[in-house]
Amino acid sequence: MNGSVWVASYVVLWLLVIVLSVAVVALLRQIGVLHARLHPLGAHFGGEGPALESAAPLIEGVDYTQAGTTLLAFTSPTCEVCKVLEPSLAALRRDYDDVLVHTVDLDRARSVFDSFQIRSTPYVVAVDRTGTVKGRGVVNSLEQIEEVLEAAR
Repeated sequence: MNGSVWVASYVVLWLLVIVLSVAVVALLRQIGVLHARLHPLGAHFGGEGPALESAAPLIEGVDYTQAGTTLLAFTSPTCEVCKVLEPSLAALRRDYDDVLVHTVDLDRARSVFDSFQIRSTPYVVAVDRTGTVKGRGVVNSLEQIEEVLEAAR
């Protein structure tokens, strides 16, 4: 009887070690996700888009003088990340009074994509009241979009 108690305690101990190991791995993964969220890599230029401090091409129906900053969000209907970012763009429209958010869809405005020299989505361009490009880049999250806006101010 004394030996079986020791065997049972070792089995329980090893089961608890395995459960603890799984919990540690899960927590490490969550810390990585949290770290990425708190310190996003930022919007990356990607070698495309208009040059900073250059005049932004004119777009029919968009008046750059209406707001302090006009954010042009270039999207594509086949882009999964673009679909995920739609609520973020809606939040920007609600939360920033001095920012005009305009979505440019690839299927409806291919010529606008060409005039801005954009080849990938989701891509944002921040244009100030004078029509000058102040920020741009490929973005994957609301935090990255906000970084472009902050760089534009």
